[in-house]
Amino acid sequence: MRLPNQYVKPTTHYSTIFDDQNGSIRFNTADVRAENEAATDVSVYVEVLTDGLDEYLNSDKWREEAAERTPCEFRPAGSDATGQQITTTADRSVTFDPRKNWDNQTISKGVVLAGSVIFTEPTDKALVISHRFTILDHTLLAGFTEGSMNQTAEKLLRDIEFLAAGKIAGILATAPSTESVSTTKPTGKPVEIAEDLIDILTMNINQTVGTSLGDFVVLLPVSLVAVLERAAQRAGVPDIESLIGASVQPYAGTDYGLFLLPKMFTSLSYREGRNGDVWKIEATRNGAHQCWDIEIMAVVDIVANGKVRVKLTADGLQTEAVAFPMITRITLS
Repeated sequence: MRLPNQYVKPTTHYSTIFDDQNGSIRFNTADVRAENEAATDVSVYVEVLTDGLDEYLNSDKWREEAAERTPCEFRPAGSDATGQQITTTADRSVTFDPRKNWDNQTISKGVVLAGSVIFTEPTDKALVISHRFTILDHTLLAGFTEGSMNQTAEKLLRDIEFLAAGKIAGILATAPSTESVSTTKPTGKPVEIAEDLIDILTMNINQTVGTSLGDFVVLLPVSLVAVLERAAQRAGVPDIESLIGASVQPYAGTDYGLFLLPKMFTSLSYREGRNGDVWKIEATRNGAHQCWDIEIMAVVDIVANGKVRVKLTADGLQTEAVAFPMITRITLS
């Protein structure tokens, strides 16, 4: 016999409606079963999200897409980044820190002749990509859908891409092989700005490492994306890359200007873990705050320091390896 006010666990789904002057409130109850609670269970959400990110970021598809954006390699754990040795196609004078030759002459400028070999090395700073975010239990109590999870994953991937590119831009801004030029920032309508930017990029091509914009990857601030996309629409082309005629990689964060990265002379070198994965995704339960902490990590070297041997004596018996400007940084003021 059930006593008055005794709690009895419901065994079937039912609804109770309370009406008042402001409307109605519906209470639904049911047995606590995994098939009923999956859409509000935070652990299920975290597991599906992290598994999906891990499956994509460590897949061949991601590697192919990464290689399409910028030249890159994926090297086994414990190995060094692979430098390149490429022949120049044009003569160019380079300046460098003063060096003395055998005749006690101080040399600060030399001519790099066509046919000279440029070899590249990693920059002195490697990039650790690390993004951490928290999923609080109470934010998912109302439930989630497949669509909302996909939107979250896409937003995470875009943020990681743009912010990592911004860190790379910061490293390249002070790299020895980066030469900087300054020009006036274009103004006007999107089409006018786009035309001026394309002209600026074209006029600053480094002819020793490329002959057209198609030989470069353009690293540009994300603030220019909307302007260039609108210009592409007006021009009747599908995207920014078709408008400019070069690969484009937007970046977020501090505005360092635009960079022209020669495809044949620069690359990103991703470090694989011992299990062969580039990306490491970790989910940790934070009981003190009733949440999950998720971290996404990778390590990449920027192979962008160019060097070339320059003659310090007329007979060519004494040479010195000096930094060779390969990357052009254009600041808009």
